[in-house]
Amino acid sequence: MNRHLSEQDMVLLVDGELSPRRKAEVSEHLEACWTCRERVQSLQGTIADLVRARNAELNGQLTPLAGPRALLRARLSEAAAAREPFSFARLTGAGVAFAAVLLAVLVVFESTVNAEGPKPKLGLTPGETRPISINEVCRNSDAEVVSRDIPDDTRQKVFEAYGIASPRPNQFEVDYLITPDLGGTESIRNLWPQPYSARWNARVKDKLEQRLHQLVCSGKLDLPTAQRDIAVDWIGAYKKYVGENTSR
Repeated sequence: MNRHLSEQDMVLLVDGELSPRRKAEVSEHLEACWTCRERVQSLQGTIADLVRARNAELNGQLTPLAGPRALLRARLSEAAAAREPFSFARLTGAGVAFAAVLLAVLVVFESTVNAEGPKPKLGLTPGETRPISINEVCRNSDAEVVSRDIPDDTRQKVFEAYGIASPRPNQFEVDYLITPDLGGTESIRNLWPQPYSARWNARVKDKLEQRLHQLVCSGKLDLPTAQRDIAVDWIGAYKKYVGENTSR
């Protein structure tokens, strides 16, 4: 067995895409391995920088051609000013593989944003539920999909977690991943900044929440499945329970 985690495992861990079994194995390894913990923290820092750069671009603080490329240029400039100049030739073995993985992360991140709009990160917003009965869920004929009053300090924590420094008014809705109507909590682990401008936006998700409410209350779908599906992949759940999103 390899002594340390692979770059692929680290990227999948940070992105919240490891299977539960593999996540447990990786977490156990990280508890005992300082080297891998440092590499994961470094990857998280790089991705956080990327998110901040991307959001700066979306907020009009960078030109359209900036973003990740500007971040890369800044990193190279810092390396050039250091005592020992940076050189790709100095990277060997795992270093080359790690650089390749980071490049893949940049490409995948850009493609995901441009294709469907941002999704909640499972590492930040895995979804969280509270005990709730079917009678409580179905006491109203329609789901309550409008976000309840969320304290400003909680909203700010959500934006900070996602690297959004100065959101414009009406740019995002701090939304529940699992709506309280389906048993979602008001914890920060169940909140994320959902854009209004993307194709898969907050208003589209409202339609899914209404549909899941109808299915649960008619006995066609059990509540735990509805909670799990919307938390794991709400866009996939929309396609499964509502249909294709034809809005542009």
